[in-house]
Amino acid sequence: MFRALAILAIIFISGCAEESYVTPETYGSLSGRILSQDTKQPLSGAVVRISPSARAVTTDQSGYFKADSILSGNYTLITSLEKYKNDLTTATVQENRNADVTIYLSPDAGQNKAPSPAEVVKPAHQSAGNERGVVLAWKSSDPDKDTLKYDVYIFREGETGSTRIASSISADSVSVNDLSFNTTYYWQVIASDGHNTPVKSEIWTFRTKPLPDLPYYFSRKAGESYQIFASDGSEEVQLTNDANNWKPVVSPLRNRLAFLSNKERETYLYVADIDGKNAVRVTGIPVVSVAPATELSFCWSPDGTRLVFPSYDKLYSVHTDGTGLSVISRAPTGKFFASADWTAQGDRIVARLTTTSVYENEIILIDLSIGTTLPVAGNLEGKTGNPVFSVDGRKILYTFDVDNFRNIEGRQLNARMFLHDLQSGSREDISPDKPIGTNDLDPRFAPNGGTIIFTNTSNDDFSSRNIYTIDLLTRKRALLISNAQMPYWR
Repeated sequence: MFRALAILAIIFISGCAEESYVTPETYGSLSGRILSQDTKQPLSGAVVRISPSARAVTTDQSGYFKADSILSGNYTLITSLEKYKNDLTTATVQENRNADVTIYLSPDAGQNKAPSPAEVVKPAHQSAGNERGVVLAWKSSDPDKDTLKYDVYIFREGETGSTRIASSISADSVSVNDLSFNTTYYWQVIASDGHNTPVKSEIWTFRTKPLPDLPYYFSRKAGESYQIFASDGSEEVQLTNDANNWKPVVSPLRNRLAFLSNKERETYLYVADIDGKNAVRVTGIPVVSVAPATELSFCWSPDGTRLVFPSYDKLYSVHTDGTGLSVISRAPTGKFFASADWTAQGDRIVARLTTTSVYENEIILIDLSIGTTLPVAGNLEGKTGNPVFSVDGRKILYTFDVDNFRNIEGRQLNARMFLHDLQSGSREDISPDKPIGTNDLDPRFAPNGGTIIFTNTSNDDFSSRNIYTIDLLTRKRALLISNAQMPYWR
């Protein structure tokens, strides 16, 4: 017994003699910023879980987070945010120090849903009578509230390809202008949320309003080519676009348009709808003479079923569908037809003949009822314009260079308008107030016969041309359309 107590005493004394040590806990802090891998923009609302602790923090609007009083040690940061892939990042927290990290989250396409196909707002699908300038509007939504970007395509009837008129726009509308009259357009919107395959809408259609009843048709240089326009003196509409198109002449019923064009290399006669659409070549025989193509002219028959045109020494007639081609008249040897105009009054055609020199001209009258040809103004020594009938068929109107200037380019210095009375043979100068140094060209009567529409230009042969009117009673001239020529009053 005594021995056992002695042993316990020794153990107790020995234990009391040893010191006891405890390692103290140390703390630091952890902070960072969460950014998008794609845009490098801050991500708010991301949850950062700190493992193996039970701590979790959420990023603010700037993508920042911070956790204080973190035990020193190694941690794994598990970051999560809706529509992004989870991220695992390691960090080491040291005593009294802050560990700062930047974490990039990649979008998770598997969590993101595609936007809904755009729906049309305006113009209404299959609507008609729309203006030439319209606002295309649509609506679309995204289940994930992603910012949507849109591509917009448009094409018109008869075209094989579409035109992208807007790319990656955030607005849900776009304006288009200068559309063609009486034309069906097709358009489509493609929506993209940046995560999924872009979503195509249906193809919608709308139609523009018909061409208004514009009275004046004319040609104008558009770039390097002649094109045909219609106007009321203020609003202007371009009716042709390809190749060169000139010398518009409206049918007697005011519903069709004939013109000359070199879209098939040589100059041919074409007929189209009054708005320039559905143009077709009338005949395989070119409209050609020794005179320049822009100085040639043609006409409709009074009933609008045929066209008469010159081709070297022959004057042809043809139905508007290209059938019934026939020769009306043959020019004498050494002479060539340059123009024709047909009046129902007496069923007559007035034509201009020229020679290999544009300064030698003759005006003749062809009586279709009896098949005779009579001279009206022979041996005109000077450049002469194409004659046209007055409304009542009793007079013809043409231009003539009274200075009889000649050079190799065919220039004229003082072309004036003349009214020739077919019964008396008298000739009246109706250009008394023409500005000096200019030429009056291409005159035609207004439908009421009381006004003449014509072109005036400097005689330098390179200045712009302008269309004027002149009142036959007062002889007052008025500028109608600038930078225009070869007028026709519908």
